[in-house]
Amino acid sequence: MMEQYLKIKEEYKDEILFFRLGDFYEMFFEDAIVASKELDIALTKRAGGNSGDYPMCGVPYHVADNYISKLINKGYKVAICDQMEDPATAKGLVKREVTKIFTPGTFTDYNYLKRDENNYLLSIVLSNKSLYMSYADYSTGELYTTFKSFFNIDDLVNFLIDECYRINPSEILINKFENKYIKEFLNASKFYINYIDENLEDISLTDEDETYINSNIFKDLNVLKAENKVDNFASIYNLLKYLIRTQKNDLNHLNNIIFYEDKNFLILDEHSKRNLELIKGINTNSKSESLLEILDRTKTSMGSRELKKWIEEPLIDKVKIEKRLDIIESLNEDLILLNDISTMLKEIYDIERLSVKISNKTISPKEMISLLNSLKAIKEIKNLLQNSQIDTIVNLSLSLDPLEYIVKEIESIIVDDPPAVIDDNRFIKKGYSEDLDILFEASDEGKSWILNLEEKEKNRTGIKNLRVKYNKILGYFIEVTKSNISQVPDEYIRKQTLVGSERYFSIELKEMESKILGSKDEALKLQMQIFNNLKSFLLENLYFIQKTAKEISKVDVFVSLSTVARENQYIRPTLNDSGIISIKNGRHPIVESKFMEELFVPNDTYMDMDKNLIHVITGPNMAGKSTYMRQVALIIIMAHMGSFVPCESANISIVDRIFTRIGASDNLARGESTFMVEMKEVSNIIKNATKNSFLILDEVGRGTSTYDGLAIAWAIIEYIATDVKAKTLFATHYHELVNLKNKYNCISNLTIAVEKKEDTIIFLRKIIEGFSNNSYGIEVAKLAGVNDYIVSRANELLQYIQNNEDMNINKNILKKDSVKIEQKSIFDVKKDNFINEISSININEISPIEAMNLLNQLIINSKDLK
Repeated sequence: MMEQYLKIKEEYKDEILFFRLGDFYEMFFEDAIVASKELDIALTKRAGGNSGDYPMCGVPYHVADNYISKLINKGYKVAICDQMEDPATAKGLVKREVTKIFTPGTFTDYNYLKRDENNYLLSIVLSNKSLYMSYADYSTGELYTTFKSFFNIDDLVNFLIDECYRINPSEILINKFENKYIKEFLNASKFYINYIDENLEDISLTDEDETYINSNIFKDLNVLKAENKVDNFASIYNLLKYLIRTQKNDLNHLNNIIFYEDKNFLILDEHSKRNLELIKGINTNSKSESLLEILDRTKTSMGSRELKKWIEEPLIDKVKIEKRLDIIESLNEDLILLNDISTMLKEIYDIERLSVKISNKTISPKEMISLLNSLKAIKEIKNLLQNSQIDTIVNLSLSLDPLEYIVKEIESIIVDDPPAVIDDNRFIKKGYSEDLDILFEASDEGKSWILNLEEKEKNRTGIKNLRVKYNKILGYFIEVTKSNISQVPDEYIRKQTLVGSERYFSIELKEMESKILGSKDEALKLQMQIFNNLKSFLLENLYFIQKTAKEISKVDVFVSLSTVARENQYIRPTLNDSGIISIKNGRHPIVESKFMEELFVPNDTYMDMDKNLIHVITGPNMAGKSTYMRQVALIIIMAHMGSFVPCESANISIVDRIFTRIGASDNLARGESTFMVEMKEVSNIIKNATKNSFLILDEVGRGTSTYDGLAIAWAIIEYIATDVKAKTLFATHYHELVNLKNKYNCISNLTIAVEKKEDTIIFLRKIIEGFSNNSYGIEVAKLAGVNDYIVSRANELLQYIQNNEDMNINKNILKKDSVKIEQKSIFDVKKDNFINEISSININEISPIEAMNLLNQLIINSKDLK
């Protein structure tokens, strides 16, 4: 047996091999050591003769999925080696072979997969400056591909990285390609990587491979070739070959290829998605505090996944966007319809993820009933839509096919509540098959005869505790305790002796056993034949089931967006092609929803291609500049999704890309400083932005010396104004940049309104025209809790610097002897603060009790001063 194990393991070196032995999956050697640690199970050992002891561990086969899920979640592959024949009838060593390989990108267990995320397997093939990408969700049957050529390798690398983050695959297949930045990215990423050794020219499908693949795939490949969209199918072939090798099953549910191009969507690079918190919150690194969380009121898993795609891939086709907005507006007009559809959506199962089970013919009777109930709910939704008085809603129903013929077929065959374990139980309805009914009735009558026999024999023999029992080894038998053996009739034939009882059979019982078991076996065989025919029927109609699943997921998204719009008072945006972005009382959808302890202050935005192309925004930190800029970008993205937006009115120009440069970060793996990363991001933005793009640049140039940073920021704004001409929000603390308004007509100045009271400031969070020549940095430091001495000293230094603007900071201010600034001690600062505290008291405006409390506090402060 161990020779058999080692021979199989040799072919699956990269996987943990689950080797079936009876009721357990066993692991040996290194696999056992790894599995025992990762699964927290006991590591044992078995004597190996001359070769010594070898480690082993095991898990029960009927709960193996739980353990496999844990290993997959930790990034391991698992190969399942099953017994291919019954050990009871096998001659010699039981035949075993690997029946499936579970990997992060191919696992389909519902308990493992996340409700609102696809589980993608991504295949990448790099050749010179060309990039071929294909990815599939094996659990749903979706398959996408694209191809791009680049003028330089940097653009290729940026596109690859952005796509990897957008797709967020659980596993990547990639050919070996000599580029240090790609290697660094892959090594530093969390993705599970498989390197493919084959050369680009050698990647092809064998005749055997083609037998596993749906014929529709080859039709789509021919179309892609005829339309010159892809000149090489290596990435698709790699993906399909990998699925065939690991799943060892037909890929029937992968029945079409969707070719996509980024030019069809509003392009969002990874920095923008992260900075704008589209899918994950920056502080939570999860769905919490993201735009996805705010908009996701979907009722189905399919709808939640579809909504995520809409957020990551906003449309740029004005006609398509308007169609989505029409539907949401129409749903908003009928609250009763909206609630009714929402209620019915809750009844719908994840049909998309049933497709792999239909394809593999592993769907269970219970899952068929889930499909049945889902299609019935879809029928109800279709009826609701069709009965609407609004044409847009009626049109939405046209794409929904409830597949009533499938409902009829399942409903006529499967019982309403089938058992979870079907091996020995009936789940085919009575009346569907006369032959099946006769066989099950014969079996049931035999069981009744057995019960009657027990009662009859008790009365005949006088043995009150006599029992007629059954097990798979002995069949039916009569059990009598040892104390009653003297009463056993002579015609009973001893079958087995136990410690406290004897087991017998009779000729009569044996004859009936043959009838019962024979009819039961025949019934189960016929039942399985009927069930397999039903599986084949579903497989034949799999394409239509998947199409219906996709359409109902879209309905779910529309209902979700409509619900959110009503509850949050979002409005329908107007779209234009003239370059105008006009937002009245815009709000940040995440901030206003998640941080309601503070009243959100709405703000207006107006940008065009003329005098309001670039806004230079000044004002203190914490005042709301970043929130304002992000909210403008989010409203633009939501409008392009076809969603209503958080404001009083919005006229949004169609945008091709959104770029953001926000916050400080570094890349230590590449040896790049924060400023280097910043400049690379700026370089990418300047190189790829067009006049139809929207840019957010926050504190560009702050990572280097003041004069260097100011010069870079100045030059960047000039270049955008004269060459790129993209709508830009540029937040800065370089107040000198506000002078650019006098040089370029397309630049205007905005600032955040601030109210200053004595030595404190109040952020009004209102964007107004104009500029600020004060960043209130010291006031912000005080608000943050920096101690009084540092704040006071900073004020002294600031006053001196402002009065000596032309001084050489490096030569003078750092030389204490040459700069006559009175430096107060900590005692002096505290004394001044104490005197100011007393001087600020208006004795005529406080009550006696307030005066007593204040006096007590002054006594405490005076002790601190002593």
